[in-house]
Amino acid sequence: MAVRVLFGLGNPGLRYRGTRHNLGFEVLEALAEKLGFSWKFDKKVDAEVATGVYLDRKIALVKPQTFMNLSGISVQSYLDYYQISIDEILVIFDDFNLEIGQSKLKIGGGDGGHNGISNIILHNSADFTRFRVGIKPKCMASINLSDFVLARFDLTEGQILKQLMPIWLDQIELMLDKGIEKAMNQTNKKNLIQHEQDRE
Repeated sequence: MAVRVLFGLGNPGLRYRGTRHNLGFEVLEALAEKLGFSWKFDKKVDAEVATGVYLDRKIALVKPQTFMNLSGISVQSYLDYYQISIDEILVIFDDFNLEIGQSKLKIGGGDGGHNGISNIILHNSADFTRFRVGIKPKCMASINLSDFVLARFDLTEGQILKQLMPIWLDQIELMLDKGIEKAMNQTNKKNLIQHEQDRE
């Protein structure tokens, strides 16, 4: 099935804006700006929602406001209320298992240690498509994971993300246009090539 709803994960409030754990929000906000969609709070599903028409079909961008660790509650509410199937959604989130700036499309699987994904699986199922955006630092020395993801990006990381954001949006739009399988092949192959180049 084609994706109809895109969820970006993060924590609500100014305190968390710009933190690594809010990268899902940032990607979705950039996509909304590019598409000209406007945000409104939907109390029925406890989420900020932006809807519009893309490629002649209606899509929705959703930012759960339940805080990261309870993201699944908002996702479940949205799917139940608007009668959306789990295979019609894409979830965008920060991933500590990928190096900073890398992106990967994936269908199903485990939570990878991500509490937001874990809660979505708990309240729904694991059979949804994920757009993973890497935040793993090049230096892993003495990192507290909780402190790390709730901290803001440093200057170098911010520059990397700014450069790559248009590419991520193109990858998401490719998925909406050509389907998940074709987008996975192009997105994941490109990241593999880049990873090999970085190692040389």
